[in-house]
Amino acid sequence: MTDDNIKDVINRTSIVDIINSTIPLKKKGNNYFGLSPFKSEKTPSFSVNEEKKIFHCFSTGEHGNVIDFLIKVKGYSFKEALSELANKAGIELNYQSSKANQVIYEINEYAENLFHLNLLSELKHLDYLKNNRKFNDKVIEEFKIGSSAKAYEVEKKLAQKFEIKDLIAAGIFKNQNKSNLFFRNRIMVPISNLQNKILGFGARVIDESLPKYINTPETKIFKKRNILFNERILNKHQNKTLILVEGYFDVIKLFQNNITNCIAPLGTAINADKLIEIKKKGFDLVVCLDGDTAGRNASLRLMNNLLSKNDFELGIKFVLLPKNYDPDQMVQDGGKEQFLNLVDKPLSIEKLIEKYLEKYSSSEDLDIQFQGTKILQNFLSNIANSDLKKIFKNHFEKISKNSKSSQPNSLSSNKKNFNAQSDLKSKFVAGVILFYIENPNSRDKIYDLITTANITHYYKEIRDLIIKKSHKYLNPDEIYSILDSKGLNFTKNLLFSNEVRRLCRFASPSFKGDPYNEIEKTINFINT
Repeated sequence: MTDDNIKDVINRTSIVDIINSTIPLKKKGNNYFGLSPFKSEKTPSFSVNEEKKIFHCFSTGEHGNVIDFLIKVKGYSFKEALSELANKAGIELNYQSSKANQVIYEINEYAENLFHLNLLSELKHLDYLKNNRKFNDKVIEEFKIGSSAKAYEVEKKLAQKFEIKDLIAAGIFKNQNKSNLFFRNRIMVPISNLQNKILGFGARVIDESLPKYINTPETKIFKKRNILFNERILNKHQNKTLILVEGYFDVIKLFQNNITNCIAPLGTAINADKLIEIKKKGFDLVVCLDGDTAGRNASLRLMNNLLSKNDFELGIKFVLLPKNYDPDQMVQDGGKEQFLNLVDKPLSIEKLIEKYLEKYSSSEDLDIQFQGTKILQNFLSNIANSDLKKIFKNHFEKISKNSKSSQPNSLSSNKKNFNAQSDLKSKFVAGVILFYIENPNSRDKIYDLITTANITHYYKEIRDLIIKKSHKYLNPDEIYSILDSKGLNFTKNLLFSNEVRRLCRFASPSFKGDPYNEIEKTINFINT
């Protein structure tokens, strides 16, 4: 048994959960308080700190970690306490297992160095990292990124130093009669634990072969579900806000841009229990997944999973990136400031639900509105904590009442504005604005055209709002939400917006031609 094994058990155990099962605790500030188990008292003097993994009794001076609590309060022996906690954390502790684990750590450390040195002579992989991913030498060295090209040479060196059975147990070699390297011709990214020991590897191809990403198979020390990439930063406590992004390349690119407080899951399924555990350690968590449909759906799944946990106490927030952007690409394209602005103003869970339901509640189609009501009911029925469920129900009932009372005035206001400016030039201006809003990837191309266009009155106010630098990376829904708040969303008038899309072909989602030329001609007409 090593000190690292014991530290691992303590770090992966929620001391609050263990003690709360014996002594009811209530949170006050960063600590939890309850009545002392060491003496009779009426005023709670027993304090527990999840972040530091300690308890302290101010009445008696007793203190310690979670193992000490089980020994002093419940009468466990050290071995019994350690075994029970290790079993809950999924850690094997017998001597042989610890020795076998140590061999796996040694293999992984050796393999990490092999892969890293191999990268420096593998020009294709190095070129991919530097020119495609835009990683610099410093960050490649910081994360010890490697390559499993020239597999035969890597296999030979590993087999010369370690037994084949141990290499298979470590997940480095395949479990076959003719053992060979599990990872072949891939970019290699080491995955470490809180003590910065290598648990396994993530690996990516640079061509179109599948699967694109793989991880070390499950081993005695590599349990994918319980691991987050870059979780070593949890021990540094430099920043109390953690950003959960989708993949390790996002973490690495953000680190290169001095955003060093990022972590990532090892796959598409995110362990809600793991995030709740981190939250209890005193960290603020902001979930920032990719801006594509898969990323949005993953955010909603995670939100649902969190709400289904009885011990979830809110505090985990979400960022919705612009459509089809990921953090890596957004920062690479010069959007670091906008990315940080989004992270600084994340959506709470109730705001995320509101955002998701906007497309249903804003529709004039009763069938679509009804679908939104059913979706909201599903969200609410999934909430495990009864107090939280009651709060959410009251919140959305209040929103529903406010929405119904304000809707008629809003509609009549929009119609009035559009009746005032529905001449041909105005419709062309509206078409250009629609295209700019709904095509984030083309905004840079038409920016000069739209900013120099002779747009006046009502549409000038809209144009000046949407071209703001701070709005450049917002997705269409977010821009329409801003326009809504200022009474400037002309798409509310469906007859008008549909007519604009028919008149301005480039503003239609089905348009397949060159929008730049069409928009240039349109703006020339506007300027006459």
